Parts: sequence; structure tokens; C-alpha cells
Amino acid sequence: MSFELPNFLDWSSLNALRQKMGAPLSVSFVPDLRFKEIDLPVLERLQKTGVDVKFDEVEVLSDGTLAYKGYRVLLYIRDISSIGHQEDMPRYHLAYCRTLDKMRRNSRFDRYVVANGESGKFQVNVIENGIRTQHVRLNVCQNCLDQIHWDGFAMKMPREGRLALVSRFALPDFFKKYSRDLMAVRPKHTSDTAPLNDYSQDWSEVSERTKRQRGYRCGKCSTMLRQTDSKFLHVHHRNGQKHDNRDSNLDVLCIGCHAEEPMHGHMKNLPDYRTYMDRYRR
Repeated sequence: MSFELPNFLDWSSLNALRQKMGAPLSVSFVPDLRFKEIDLPVLERLQKTGVDVKFDEVEVLSDGTLAYKGYRVLLYIRDISSIGHQEDMPRYHLAYCRTLDKMRRNSRFDRYVVANGESGKFQVNVIENGIRTQHVRLNVCQNCLDQIHWDGFAMKMPREGRLALVSRFALPDFFKKYSRDLMAVRPKHTSDTAPLNDYSQDWSEVSERTKRQRGYRCGKCSTMLRQTDSKFLHVHHRNGQKHDNRDSNLDVLCIGCHAEEPMHGHMKNLPDYRTYMDRYRR
């Protein structure tokens, strides 16, 4: 007795056999020829084309620098209307500075992309009679250098000195100090050994001494406050670590400028802030 096997590649023949067996019928074999978009690894995209981001996707680290999905990143505006002189080009950002904070508050943060190459050249899409993609060398944002106090940079310096530091700034040096791969960096402390992020016991003495050494003058707007009005003058930790009282980590700021620092907006609800603004900023 011979038995002829059905052609298992023929959908109708296979279903005829399944029907005799009382088994559920199979659906038609239709090849799926749809192409699926390949999601390139994050690091490869960061170093080549950049990644469009929303504000809540970017993390502001304790040192003020920026991170995206485990990598320290740079932010810049990729799509521009035209390319002019270098001084007219957008800057790239490496810290959450006053410029980024203003863009966020004005709901314009979605114009940015993140990247972390170190060549200093960034992919820019020039929108002018179509779209033309170029790789352009951009300058670093001065407010960012001021935020992390890079190489002694400060916005109160003379313009010539600031421009000299900008021209010497190199991303390889930045990523040497601030590691690109955050997941590969071992924390300096464990949960047991990490110092408490609180003011030191001698903070009042440190604060008063720093104000006196800086001439009771705001390091941002240069307003001088003494005696009865010195309560409007604060000492701010640049890296957010309240126990780090190194002179290079301390800024003397009036309460008006202090409230503009990243994550310090709550100060605007303080009575001292409103009194200061009425008295000095009207």
C-alpha cells in the first residue's frame, strides 16, 4: 500500500490534508517583503549624524554636563537656514548653560540634536532651496565654558581673553576630563563612602570669606552688595556638590543671578528674591 504525501509548499494541498485530519486550517503563506528600519547603535549615531531629542531625554549631570542614554553628549542646532560667517554659526553646548535654559523656557529646545564626536565638526542641514547636508566646524558656547569654569574661563573676562580660550578649546581635551562613556566610568565612591551632599559645618565662615575675597560683588552682573544688603549675595557651588568648597568651585552671585542657574528657579518664589528684584532690577 502506497501513500502519497501532499506538497507541503502548496498551501491548498496542505489545508486539504489538515481538513481530513480535523486540524485547524493554516493561513496562506505570504512572504513578508517589508523593509524594517535598522536602528543603528546609539554611540554610532551620536558620532555620525546625531540624534534628535526632547528636553526630558537629556540628563543634566551633577557637574553640569549633559548625558543621553549613558553617554556624555554635546547639543547643537543641526537645521539652519543658511551658512554665513563663522561668528554667525550656531554654537555647540557641553553643559546646561543659561542659553539652553532660556531655549527650554521659551519652548525652543526641540530644535537641538545630541552628538559626541570629538572632531569639532558637526553635521548641519542647510535649508535653502532644498536641503544641503554639510559637516561644519562650530565653536563652543561661551556660557557653557563659564558654567564648568573650563581652564579658568569666566564671562567677566575681557572679550579678547574669552575668544582666545574658545579658539584653544579642543573636544579631545574635554572628553579626556569628562568621560564620554558614562557606563564605563566607575564611581569614585560607594553608597557607604560617598560624602553627604550637604553644606560643611564651616560653611557660614567659608561663604562669608569668599564674599569678602570677591569684593561683595556678583560674578555675573557685577552688582556690589554690602552690609545690610549682603543677604542678597549668595555663594554658589558650580558642580552642585555642596561639600566641595574649593575656591574654583565657588561663585559669588546675587540672588537674581543665582535664581537663573540650572535647577535654581525655585529661588524666584523667595521673599528675598522679590525684594531684591524690586530694589535693584527695576
